Amino acid sequence: MSLEIKVVSASSLQNLETLGKSDPYVTINFQGEKKKTEVQDGTLDPVWEETLKWELGTKPPRADECIDITVKDYERIGKNRLLGKATIALRNVVHAAPGTPLDYDLGLLDANDSPTVGTLKLTISYTPPAGASTGGGRSIGALAARSAGVTSELADGMNHSAGVKDVRSPGFSEQSETKDSMPHQASDPSEAKGISATPDGGVDAATVGGMPQMPQQRNRDKLSSAKTKFQIRVRVVEGRQLMGCNINPVCQVSMNGNARQTKAHKGTTTPWFDQIFFFQVEKLPAEVMEDYLEFKVCNSSGIRASTLIGSFKCEVGMVYDQAEHAILNRWLVLANPEEPTPTVQGYLKVCVAVLGPGDVCPDITARQSDQDDVEANLLWSAGVHLQPATFILTVYCAQNLPRMDAGTMQTLKEVLGIGKASKELVDPYLMAGYAGREVQTKILYTNENPEFRQNLHMGFLFPSMCNVIKITLKDWDRVGDDDTIGTALIPISAISAPGENGYLPTFGPSWVSVYGARREWELLDSNDAEKMNEGSEEGCAYRGRALLALHTQVGSYPPSPTTALDNEEFNRIMRYRGTRKFILKCQISGAWHLEDAGKPLEVEVSIGNFGNKLENTMMPSPSSTHPSNPVFDGCKYYFLPWSGAEPFVTVHCDYEDVTHRLHCVNHITAIIMTVKKNLHSLKSLLRGRRYKQEEDKEVEDCIQTALSNLVSACNMALPEVDPVRHTETSLDRHLRDRRRLELDQMKTTVLKVDTSDPQQVVVELESALDTLEVLAQEPQSSIPDVFLWMMSGTKRLAYVRIPAHSVLFAHEPTSQGTLAGKFHTYTLRKPEDETKWGVGGVLRASVWLGREEEGRDWWQAHQDLQLTVYAESYENQVISVPGSGKWVDSGVLMTRPKFSDADGRLSLPLESITFSDGWTFQGDWFIDPDPSVRFTADAGRNLFTEEVFEQQMRVPGGTWIPAPNTWADARGHPACARNDINLPEGWAWRDAWTYDLQRAVDGEGWEYTVESGLLGWSPQEKLYHVSRRRRWIRERHLVQKVEKHQETLPVDGWEYAPLFRLQFHALERKMDVVRRRRWRRRLVPTQPGLPPTPRLSIKTEKGDEISQLTCPRMYVISAERHMYQLRAHIYQARDLPAGDKTGLSDPYAVVSFCNGTQQTDRQNATLCPTWDQTLIFDDVELTGPVATTRSQAPDIVIEVFDWDARGAPEFLGRVFCSPSVVEASLGYQPHALQWYPLARGDVTQGELLASFELLLKDGEELPMLPPTRGDLFMVPFGVRPLLQRTRVEVLCWGVRNMATYELQSVTRPSIEFECGGERVISPIMANIRLNPNFDEPHLVFDVELPKEELYMPPLTLRVVDHRSFGSKPVVATAVVNELHKYSVEPRAARESTLMTVLMKQDSTASKHKPGTVDTEIDWWAKYYVSCGQSERAGAYFSKGYEKLEVLAGALEDESRFSGFKDLVDIVPLFRGHGSHAQEVGEFKGTFRVYPLSPDDSEEPPLILDGFPSPSPQEVVARVYVVLGQDLAPKDAGGSSDPYIVVKLGKMMKTSKDNYRPNTLNPLFGEVFEVAGTLPLHKDLLVQVWDRDLITSDDLIGETTIDLENRYLTRHRATIGLPRQYHVSGGNKWRDIELPTEILKKAAHLRNLEGPVWQSQPLSLTLSGVQYSLTDFEPPDSVLPPTVGDSKERLALYVLHKAMPLVPEHVETRVLMHPAHPGLPQGQLKLWVDIYPFTKDPLPTAVDITPRQAHKYVLRIVVYNVFEAPLQETSFVGGEKMSDVYVKGWLQGTTNVQKTDIHYRCMDGDGNFNWRLVYDLKMMEAEQVMVVEHKEHPWSLHTTEQRRPPQLTLQLWDNDLILRDDYLSEMTLDLCRLPKPAKSVGGVGPSQVPQMMGDGDANSVAITMLDDHTNSINLFEAKRIYGFYPFTRIVEGRTEIAGKIEMEMEVLTEEESKLRPAGQGRDEPNMNPKLAEPDRPATSFLWISSPWKSFKHILWKNYKWYCITLVLLLLLLLFLLLFLYSLPGATIDYLIGVD
Repeated sequence: MSLEIKVVSASSLQNLETLGKSDPYVTINFQGEKKKTEVQDGTLDPVWEETLKWELGTKPPRADECIDITVKDYERIGKNRLLGKATIALRNVVHAAPGTPLDYDLGLLDANDSPTVGTLKLTISYTPPAGASTGGGRSIGALAARSAGVTSELADGMNHSAGVKDVRSPGFSEQSETKDSMPHQASDPSEAKGISATPDGGVDAATVGGMPQMPQQRNRDKLSSAKTKFQIRVRVVEGRQLMGCNINPVCQVSMNGNARQTKAHKGTTTPWFDQIFFFQVEKLPAEVMEDYLEFKVCNSSGIRASTLIGSFKCEVGMVYDQAEHAILNRWLVLANPEEPTPTVQGYLKVCVAVLGPGDVCPDITARQSDQDDVEANLLWSAGVHLQPATFILTVYCAQNLPRMDAGTMQTLKEVLGIGKASKELVDPYLMAGYAGREVQTKILYTNENPEFRQNLHMGFLFPSMCNVIKITLKDWDRVGDDDTIGTALIPISAISAPGENGYLPTFGPSWVSVYGARREWELLDSNDAEKMNEGSEEGCAYRGRALLALHTQVGSYPPSPTTALDNEEFNRIMRYRGTRKFILKCQISGAWHLEDAGKPLEVEVSIGNFGNKLENTMMPSPSSTHPSNPVFDGCKYYFLPWSGAEPFVTVHCDYEDVTHRLHCVNHITAIIMTVKKNLHSLKSLLRGRRYKQEEDKEVEDCIQTALSNLVSACNMALPEVDPVRHTETSLDRHLRDRRRLELDQMKTTVLKVDTSDPQQVVVELESALDTLEVLAQEPQSSIPDVFLWMMSGTKRLAYVRIPAHSVLFAHEPTSQGTLAGKFHTYTLRKPEDETKWGVGGVLRASVWLGREEEGRDWWQAHQDLQLTVYAESYENQVISVPGSGKWVDSGVLMTRPKFSDADGRLSLPLESITFSDGWTFQGDWFIDPDPSVRFTADAGRNLFTEEVFEQQMRVPGGTWIPAPNTWADARGHPACARNDINLPEGWAWRDAWTYDLQRAVDGEGWEYTVESGLLGWSPQEKLYHVSRRRRWIRERHLVQKVEKHQETLPVDGWEYAPLFRLQFHALERKMDVVRRRRWRRRLVPTQPGLPPTPRLSIKTEKGDEISQLTCPRMYVISAERHMYQLRAHIYQARDLPAGDKTGLSDPYAVVSFCNGTQQTDRQNATLCPTWDQTLIFDDVELTGPVATTRSQAPDIVIEVFDWDARGAPEFLGRVFCSPSVVEASLGYQPHALQWYPLARGDVTQGELLASFELLLKDGEELPMLPPTRGDLFMVPFGVRPLLQRTRVEVLCWGVRNMATYELQSVTRPSIEFECGGERVISPIMANIRLNPNFDEPHLVFDVELPKEELYMPPLTLRVVDHRSFGSKPVVATAVVNELHKYSVEPRAARESTLMTVLMKQDSTASKHKPGTVDTEIDWWAKYYVSCGQSERAGAYFSKGYEKLEVLAGALEDESRFSGFKDLVDIVPLFRGHGSHAQEVGEFKGTFRVYPLSPDDSEEPPLILDGFPSPSPQEVVARVYVVLGQDLAPKDAGGSSDPYIVVKLGKMMKTSKDNYRPNTLNPLFGEVFEVAGTLPLHKDLLVQVWDRDLITSDDLIGETTIDLENRYLTRHRATIGLPRQYHVSGGNKWRDIELPTEILKKAAHLRNLEGPVWQSQPLSLTLSGVQYSLTDFEPPDSVLPPTVGDSKERLALYVLHKAMPLVPEHVETRVLMHPAHPGLPQGQLKLWVDIYPFTKDPLPTAVDITPRQAHKYVLRIVVYNVFEAPLQETSFVGGEKMSDVYVKGWLQGTTNVQKTDIHYRCMDGDGNFNWRLVYDLKMMEAEQVMVVEHKEHPWSLHTTEQRRPPQLTLQLWDNDLILRDDYLSEMTLDLCRLPKPAKSVGGVGPSQVPQMMGDGDANSVAITMLDDHTNSINLFEAKRIYGFYPFTRIVEGRTEIAGKIEMEMEVLTEEESKLRPAGQGRDEPNMNPKLAEPDRPATSFLWISSPWKSFKHILWKNYKWYCITLVLLLLLLLFLLLFLYSLPGATIDYLIGVD
């Protein structure tokens, strides 16, 4: 693949020579590689004919790349001058056919881009790689499709109203990229036509014609034409950009009037709902497709309830037409339909699936990602006004980009001296992405400070819900994929605001900093580095910044992705590029908690590239500390010894003055901190109090303080803008107005808060906090973040990133950064740490950022500090020959200059170093060794092992003799003999010298080798071994601390090391080959006042020319230094993560503070250790005033580890705590313990109870040391919680669902309970399979526990399985944290009473006296009354019968019953450690905790004593299954044949033989009785199956009921208590205990006094409260006839009144399917009664058999019809008439009957005498008719439907040929008939209630609406006769159109047989007998009666016409005869013939 450019010729070039002509040549630059032609001497029309070729490798060029061409005049002396330049875009070249040359005739431009007369002719050809498509392949089209957004054609159709539209990634029409290249580019056919090309070269069909194509209505033709059941599943995922402020959004989904609603979310415009809803419909598929789904998002605020924000409405068919009949994670555009022009009010993400018979539901899991192409997933309703919009992102330039390439060739040129490297090792371009679209700038090759000068255009639909604009700087790579330099995100919410006072997204011009991995180039980047560069993780280094501006245009789409920026526009922003001098100061007082101790460490402080010591392009600053060797802190970590002088670094930098923005951020941040502090205090009070009256005052004061502080903060003015110093953008003005408005609104809201409700105050404060955090965002922060790096040489180890605003100085305290100039403990993070758990060190530093003129303020605030400055240089030497001892400063090993800096990078000869202005040297150069090298190996340790090696030698096979170097160290260097090693002061020997046998040695400790140092050592002696050694060791321990005497180093001050990059030490060793020593010279300012930054100049050897600059070291020495003592009181921890596979840990705590670390004792096998230990850090020296230390004390690092016998300890958690500074002279008050959360990375698990006191020593008498336990200090009294003797009762009931452990089942478990250091162990369970309960469950132990609940320790459970061969593994653990919730008061001494147990039924006669039986009342009447369907219950309620409770959910889900965990809780058991812990079982039991009084001689009775026996309990469970609702269909027809299966243990009952065919809402009404043993068979399984004839039955769903929980509860859930006591009938008492017995035992269980009975009047007293029967049964109350004894009734009333017992109920249980977890499959209404197993018969079960329909015969006699509409006109007579007949049927049936026809009804009156006979099945009590029909002809069973018995009668006009004409109709409900009229005249609107108003109606049904008082029930009246109206609707109004006289009679099946009657007038024509109708003679069918037709039609209407016609005919006949006879008669007359 190559690019060839043939330079042909040029013409009319400028002549720049004074004498002669120019000497032109051409230079062409492509992809950073320049090539040039030969020079043509003395010509203005040169001809070159030269071909230049670029090899492009395997990566094809992009279409938007350019070729830069310059024509210059060659000068032999001086600089070559420009003759002209031109630029060619590569688009047309790569689009051309491979190898096809393109000719260009370019006009040349001058340096100012003005045209010249010169031209240049070129020929360009491009050869793509083999197999690649032309046009740059996919990348060109993809770039186009992703950049500009939506085409203009699509924009024209945005407001089209043809339903819901779906936007899918439209493209754009490409335009030319730059103005300069437009006149010279070859035309592009696709550009000329304006057709957007797809990536594969075709035309995008989605945009043809300007409108996206709608999805095809596929698969609808396959739907059935019969009614089908569908399930619509809707998951509401989330909302975004909802309009409004401080809203509480809630989403409502509705379909066909059924509405579902999500939970309300408080104070957010981006709620996350993630709730799923189901809709079941049964309709014709065509009707379902036309139904609408409506989504409404409302504001559920307290002031305006349910204010509509926006809605979306679509057809179900639109969803069904999608793939899988679903839309998945799509965004709905919400609009307000009440607006004249609906606009976008927000977005809602949903998943919707429409499931028909046999459809499989797709995955509708909610997904949340900001990387989705959100605009390609938009759905919006018709009429919603979505405007096209464009982001115009102006990219001006970029700065400080890092090296991204290796630059191998350039380095090689420098080494060989061929030339100087010119490549800046980065080829940058900028890419911007928004809403799934990306657009990028041109590539600027080899440019670390590029000037792009381009506008990037991104089209989108406004408003969009995409939250961020992603800015990515990339480096073009010739070979592989382009590398990411860094990424920045601009939140849309930070640069725009919705609402009336909102503004469109706007930004800048402002610098945007990008961050990523370390700036130093690495050949292979890690995954973490790539994530940092891409912005998915926090960047650890500054990688440059870009100057950007953004503005939004609404109403059009971009014509092209990029446009060029002219010079005038570029120069216009120069005022935004102006910089000011800033200075960054950092005082570092300590560095500890370091792990890497192998090399010298230093700290670097940088901001941007300023201060980065590895950047050689910046002015140097004293930004790093001197390298120091880390010193061991005596326990685990290392620290840097900076005693005395503390490092002080300054960084001078130049940045734009944006302090007005950062000060505003700090102002709001100060408010946030105040709110957080007050909120934390309030939550602590609410969490710790027990709602006592005396503490309410404290809470009230805290609330008032929090609210008043917030109001005061909102009233404060925001920082002002200085127009002289600051340059404001439009976004600055918008943000200032927005912040002021939000603060004012927040103040108004806070003033209205109800302070009497603490929880409401907490909610409002949290809402205010969320708003403030949004306001604190500042997107235009041009100043980069500050970085503190821990470094070793040039390697970066750990860092901390500090936002610049947080350390920014301001004169106003509220505008100053929270950390500015204050000491803070910074935690360093390792960049390569994937777990995010590790800590790379801890720094205590004071960081300050301000303008240079404000530097004096820093010194004024730190007047106790004295600045010391040293010039520094290291003298380096190497050993000439190893072992010679001769040191030289040259040679092969000398890799550093003789004098250099600490890293050896700069040459710093002492005589060449000069000072800068304002400074001068004081004194001469002196040697100053680093103090860190003086620390010996035992520094900081309390225990040290001395070692020395004894060496011997021999000749092969000889005897061993001492070697010349008998005693040596591990490296073989000579050492002292073991007896000559002196014991240091303060140390003592622990034992004698012994040789070490814990190594690979023989029995005497020897190890052997051939040659020491060359070969390894062996524990076995061989003949060829000539050397051996053994290690002697002796331990010594520190007995007392002594004053550290500085070791006297040699006068020469050399430090030695094996290599320069390794750690140096003070004493020379055998392996050392390099050495160095530090020279210093002090610098002092030459004049008083604030000195300038000191810099050192290095002059060359030849003269006074400066070769380089460097900076000295700076230190500050505080005049105030104080000694402190830290007392770390570590009491206990709770809920630690498990570190071992057993689920336990062996925890110990490590405490690090300043330069010391200590650790507690280890606690074995616990997750809640109690250390009760005080760690004392003595002689802690801190600089600065005591007041500063009090507010800025160093943080303490506490880490908890799990000790392992093998391997390193496992990290469990870490917390940083601040100590309380205590001055004993002011009075010592112990600091109370506090819970601190432990965290591993971002995950918090576990808490630590501790307190920390930092005591000021300074000669003051310290408080008494804590008491000791052995050698350990305990937590002192006054700090430790106040303990009291407490009894803990444990009901260890049993374990359930235990998982296997190590492939074996848990069979014999026992449980160990631990709390407060005391333990108790349960007995071993015999066999978990036979009885999962413990035989002796009641355990008791006494322990000292804190009185305050805040300090209550947790209780730990450990389950141990006892196995063969003595194996006792811990198989599960659990921690009960909130033990205080089990706290109770001790029980008063009395006889222990048995708790509720299932009583055996007495075998004697029944306790219930028989009573009256009411046969009209059944159980279903009670059920329907309780459901609110009184019309189906008859007279049940009017007779005084009670209701039952129909629960909306499961019984155990009722909050009043606490999940039946009041006596026995379920505690999950876990196994495993850390995040791998899994739930492996359940513990069933409970706890009681109560204090024991020391004054009581007698112990109180046990509270849990007398609990039911844990032995297995045989029970009988009666399961009453009432009905099913909305079951999931299993058959192909969308239905099921459900039946019930009940399982308990191994017993199973089924109703398969009595299944319910073809229904999804079956009415079961069945009772199942199963027996089992608790707790073995505790789970009652109720399943619903679908019966299939051929295949196996299908499970519809199942539900599990825990019978054991219902058995073990004080709420008595075995049998629900009815509201009334009945002794007979359907409500007969079914419990085995009478109410009086239940009351007595319940009172004893609750420790209540009574009951005490009184007879006159009947009453009882319970716990001091008296109840009488008249309180519950007033004298005027109606009682059913079946009630029993009054005493029992009163006891039952009191049970309901005084105790929360389970009432008689029907619960609703959700059915689930194992294959579809989380998706409900329907509901089942049932209840369960639990009885003890007994041989005696149980009480009679409640009869819930479904009501059976009775057969009836409905007879309707139609006598006459009056005033029927006359529909037709007679064609003969012209009169109005109708051929009337009546048609009738029962709704839902197919039996349609007609009367005979009354022909020629001319007056509207018809006579019939016709009987209509209908058979029906009726359920009188429910007033419904049962209709049975087959769904399909092949159906085996009928489908039963219940519906009101509605009779429809219609009046029709018969037509002989055409279709009959409809006249009118009526629909009558047979159970609610209006009263008939007694005459025709009485028929009127009063019988049609819907006509009583204005006459508007949409139905002709005659109903009684809501008033049923005047209705007639035909089944009660049996027979009705009278007149009724027919009605019809004309123009929307109901009118009477006919009247009917009829008789209706209903008879039972038996009565109809006794009184038979035929249909019509057929035989038997009786009951009553119907005569032929007396119809007028005109009633006939004309075609069958011609004579009647003449008589009654012609003669009647045309009689006189007929007579006249006859007369005229006779006259005509006479005339004809006359005329016929006249001639003959005339002749006869004339001739006289007679």
